[in-house]
Amino acid sequence: MFRISPGPQAHVGTIAVNGNPGYSIAQIEDIAKIHPDDLVTAQRITRALDRLRKRYEKQNRLLAQVALFGKSYRPEANAVDYIFDVNPGPQVEIVTEGFKISHSVLKRNVPVYEENALDDDLLNEGRRNLLNFMQTRGYFDAKVTLQKRSGPDENALRVIYIVDSGPRHKLVKVEIIGNKMFSDDQLRSRMQVQPAGRVLAHGRYSQGLLNADIRLLEENPYRYNGFDQVKITPTVIDDYEGQANQLAIKLQVDEGPQTLVGRLNILGSNAALEDPMPPLNTSPGQGFSQTRIAEDREIILNHYFNHGFPDASFEASAQPAPGDPNHMDVTFTIREGKRVFVDQVFVSGLNHTRPFVVQREIVVKAGDPLSQIDMLNTQKHLYDLGIFSQVDTAVQNPEGNERQKNVLVDVQEAKRYTFNYGLGLEFQTGQPAVGRTQPLGQTGVSPRVSFGVTRLNFRGRNHTITFKANAGRLQQRGLLSYDAPRWFNSPSWRLTFTTFYDNTVDVATFTSERLEGSVQAEQKISKSSVMDYRMTFRRVLAVNAAINQNLIPLLSQPTRVGMPGFSYIRNKRDSDLETTKGNYTTIDGGVADSHFGSEADFSRLFLQNSTYYAFGKNRPQERKFVFARSTRIGVENVFGNTYIHPPLRTCTSTTGCRSPQLIPLPERFFSGGGNSHRGFGLNQAGPRDLTSGFPLGGSAIFLNNLELRMPPPTLPFFQENLSFAIFHDAGNVFTDSHDMFHNLLRWKQKNVPACLQQSTASQCDFSYISHAIGLGVRYKTPVGPVRFDFGYNLNPPAFPSCQSKPADRANPVRSASCPAASPFFVPQHAGHFNVFFSIGQTF
Repeated sequence: MFRISPGPQAHVGTIAVNGNPGYSIAQIEDIAKIHPDDLVTAQRITRALDRLRKRYEKQNRLLAQVALFGKSYRPEANAVDYIFDVNPGPQVEIVTEGFKISHSVLKRNVPVYEENALDDDLLNEGRRNLLNFMQTRGYFDAKVTLQKRSGPDENALRVIYIVDSGPRHKLVKVEIIGNKMFSDDQLRSRMQVQPAGRVLAHGRYSQGLLNADIRLLEENPYRYNGFDQVKITPTVIDDYEGQANQLAIKLQVDEGPQTLVGRLNILGSNAALEDPMPPLNTSPGQGFSQTRIAEDREIILNHYFNHGFPDASFEASAQPAPGDPNHMDVTFTIREGKRVFVDQVFVSGLNHTRPFVVQREIVVKAGDPLSQIDMLNTQKHLYDLGIFSQVDTAVQNPEGNERQKNVLVDVQEAKRYTFNYGLGLEFQTGQPAVGRTQPLGQTGVSPRVSFGVTRLNFRGRNHTITFKANAGRLQQRGLLSYDAPRWFNSPSWRLTFTTFYDNTVDVATFTSERLEGSVQAEQKISKSSVMDYRMTFRRVLAVNAAINQNLIPLLSQPTRVGMPGFSYIRNKRDSDLETTKGNYTTIDGGVADSHFGSEADFSRLFLQNSTYYAFGKNRPQERKFVFARSTRIGVENVFGNTYIHPPLRTCTSTTGCRSPQLIPLPERFFSGGGNSHRGFGLNQAGPRDLTSGFPLGGSAIFLNNLELRMPPPTLPFFQENLSFAIFHDAGNVFTDSHDMFHNLLRWKQKNVPACLQQSTASQCDFSYISHAIGLGVRYKTPVGPVRFDFGYNLNPPAFPSCQSKPADRANPVRSASCPAASPFFVPQHAGHFNVFFSIGQTF
């Protein structure tokens, strides 16, 4: 047993600098962020040196040398004095002559920026990279030479890449001949060299790419499948078929004989293990390959390591089969070594975390065989708790001869409080203009500010308390949640309590105020399926309602909604950010009833199904076309004292107005915007108030999105980060399910002239399927694609409205049916064009 008494932590004493850094000692301390009396840590010194190097790098001093020259401890002061050795070196300028290449391209291709060094090897590697850069852009005859020139003093050095681009070529054909075992398509799919096409105007070719393709093809699929004598000879044909600057490449494949595995003998596998040996890549009749044998070595050794044999070893040998030179007999010899079991598991590093939280995640158990995979899974499970910043597992005395060994688990708890700040912008058409009579909203930018506090490891458990606040022109929200995984001590259950206040300009029609509290239990059914069960209470209020004055008492009164509900989510997508294949399905339902404390009685069901198909012959997965589809259907049904109010009826003409309840505006379906129907501005689809023209939402929704996502082309500056999509959106919001199902095949608005005349405005009908087509631009980022969508509505709706200003100012005519604040009847059409900006795919 070791007793450690650390004593007081030392602090930084004096800072001294050798050399001529170009800064004073005080400036060095500020740049490095290390000052006298700071506490001494290894990380502080390492980061200080890194900050100094980066400062010189920003000045293009790529030869700067920054190091710790020495340190000394003064016990009487409990201080450590440091001496830094700093040599800034000359300012290095790297430029090109003869061909304009941007600085960002130079930084990507010349490795001196990354290595922070300036030697001939790195400069020559940069020359080769620039040559490859030119050749991939059609300058196949390009030449790049290198020169170094000193400046007028010792503090400047100029590195010049002289680029002779030569004429620009076009690769028109890649021909493969002599291949018998593998088809042209199988070989082409592995090649980087590509002929010109719709995406690559000049093709993709360089001598480096061609050589790499040949090496790859010879290794896999040929040698991997037993063709050890394969040889691929390239021929580059210039001025192909008499056309100047057109190239063709011919690959002559000489496969040679195929060597197959004859017999496979496995020796030394004596222990009776709990699990059978996994399938091996080497088997009789398969192609003989040293690569396959190396893969089998990993499979066999991992199998033994995971069953308590840490000293297992593997040897392989092969010899020609008697009488058959094209067959090899393979022998695997296994030396198992002694089997080791787990004695005890010791956990260290717990300060606030309760021990049982860690113990239930540990897969390594006393008495079990010492397993490599169990130790890795233990580490993974502890990281997945989200309360540890570092988890290390080790075997005590790994070189010892004990048959039972202890396993050590050391954890470092993460900071329990995390603060998040954010600033963002939203740009799209149809944004609400509060206080203005603009039924179609306006095009503009909405700023967003966010703040969040997260408390991890609450009460020593992997429970989390989160507070989030968002503030913007369209939304102000405050949310407090409590998340408790492993409900009932089951990894499949999670319990969450949430309460929030939300003030959102949902559409131009109204501002929604919502105070909500909910409890939700999440059940993980399988790897891809999750079920949520919830009970929600909320108080909703529609304020600033710019709609028919007869409806304001009904639609703007506060309403309490109590709704038990459920959600089923089935996610089989290959990636949530950049999906190329799979499907995604959600079913969400709930019932608001007076028995649950609700003042409005209605049920709600919403279904969504999305599918993704990748296609494109001879293309790698990341460069295939993706056809994506999403279909959404939602229905709300009323019962009890609640009813659905059609837009063309007013309270003075409806006996149902004696009923005190409608479905509250914030509970209705809305559509339109960058994440739904891109033929409408933000939430502009569906029925409208016939007096103001503002959207009212509905009790039914149908929406079908089709999108063809194209692979990213290789473009200057953008490289392969920019891609495009073509989309078609069809759907609308309907007053009720009857209107939806009876108008799914209606492609245009009924009786448009009636919407444009004051005398017939009450006959205006919005029940039809609106279609939009458009183009999307995606820019790849680490957090998902940044998206611009340009939508064109093929059949936007017409609608009546009353405005404060007449359509014809030269001949203003007031309408008796319009309110005094907006006395002029002005018919309108929704716009054809809409623009949206967002992050992430549409669906």
